[in-house]
Amino acid sequence: MHVVLKALHLPLSLLLLALCAALRPAVAAPWIEPGDARLRHHIQLLADAGLIRVPVNTWPLMWSGVISEVKRSKGHPLTPAQWRAVQFIERAFAQQTQRVGVEARLAAGEQINPLRGFGDSRRGEQEAQVSIEYLGENWAGRLRGNWADDPLDDDSTHLDGSYLAALWGNWAFTVGALERWWGPARESALILSNNARPVPGLSLQRNGSEPFRTPWLSWLGPWQLVAFAGRLEDERVVPGAKLVGARLSIRPLPWLELGASRTAQWGGEGRPQSLSSFKNLVLGRDNRGSEGISLANEPGNQLGGVDWRASWAGERLSAEFYGETVGEDEVNGAPSKNMVMFGVGATYSTDASDWRLYYETADTLAGRFNNDDHTNTAYEHGIYQSGYRYRSRVIGASVDNDSRAHVLGLQWHASQRNSFWLKLAQYDLNTDGSGAAFSDGNSVAVASSNDYAASLGWQHRRQHWQWGVSYQHFNDGLRLRQVDSGDDALTVNISAFW
Repeated sequence: MHVVLKALHLPLSLLLLALCAALRPAVAAPWIEPGDARLRHHIQLLADAGLIRVPVNTWPLMWSGVISEVKRSKGHPLTPAQWRAVQFIERAFAQQTQRVGVEARLAAGEQINPLRGFGDSRRGEQEAQVSIEYLGENWAGRLRGNWADDPLDDDSTHLDGSYLAALWGNWAFTVGALERWWGPARESALILSNNARPVPGLSLQRNGSEPFRTPWLSWLGPWQLVAFAGRLEDERVVPGAKLVGARLSIRPLPWLELGASRTAQWGGEGRPQSLSSFKNLVLGRDNRGSEGISLANEPGNQLGGVDWRASWAGERLSAEFYGETVGEDEVNGAPSKNMVMFGVGATYSTDASDWRLYYETADTLAGRFNNDDHTNTAYEHGIYQSGYRYRSRVIGASVDNDSRAHVLGLQWHASQRNSFWLKLAQYDLNTDGSGAAFSDGNSVAVASSNDYAASLGWQHRRQHWQWGVSYQHFNDGLRLRQVDSGDDALTVNISAFW
């Protein structure tokens, strides 16, 4: 389906201002990739306290803004929890921004991991990964080799995670295949998550997030802008379709972060790929039957949404409320047939450890939140009939369409080296039990499924090592693809880095 979110269109003047922003010397430290839940916890703890002022809900998250704020915070009185966060982030920065870095990783589990959140990394049953990375003053690069046993897409070897990046002033230009996570969700990012393998392509992102200097835009506070364009696989109904996207996030108040995101499938074999077609896509002129748009020249399949995160922080206790809404269509310039996600959480810190408790719910049945159900609509499209998916996995929330997820999560960061987590979840997958007329439908559930799942794990860190073990269980009522529901699964992972 199509979406025209005129209220979310980034004005051309704003983009020009962004590209012409005052250039400054930049440290060539690249980004923090999604997947490290503990590092995210510490960054969020300092952000909630107002010690990190840059937007922190767009991943990859640029190191430049984060580390400069962390160093600045050391001039303020800090609680024990804030000191732990500062020290943990500085160690992660030192490790991840070495001039030359080498990493090896092994992971093995009894089953695949079909329902992924921010902190999940394993996609196959057994995986191996080796990478070497170089970081210079104005450019950086990484070559990563990956092997997976019996993956969903039968592509057992690939170079996901490899990239080449260059800094020009306050902008980072990248070519490669990097995982992304947009928005404040911990379990179900609706528009762009790390559920699918990363789409190879080009991207442009601000390195620092300094506010505008002009009075009429300075109220936006620190802001981040990222845009990318990639190419989807050939083994789909429209081979070689492009995936493009842009996101603007702002911190107008120390306790509030707002984001606006837009993605689209465009072009591909047999579809228009002219400049005028792309212009119509950008301007939202892609609703068939209006302004000369027909089946033959319809530009693409768009999604657009907004997200927010509000927080409060005391000396030991902090709280958060966040959410996201993404439209699959539009009516009168506003999003319609929406998917929604909401979350609440609290963090309690002692002198020696941190506890984070959160509850998150997501609904991917288009329009159900507004009592206007549209099954087989979310992440589907009549032209791009393989759907909003890449290599057998949905690009958005891992539950795919027509599903509900309720997740209660607990994280205990017991020391600088040990972390524990527990997740209890209830899933209502593939509500109507069928697929769209033009696709196989939900990529996770074989049929309608409604039951519970649980997982728990432990992770230990050393200077050059990290290892962990986790346990996962799906009840019998969850009929998942390539997973033996009702069975228990044990996963072991180990990483080494120099």
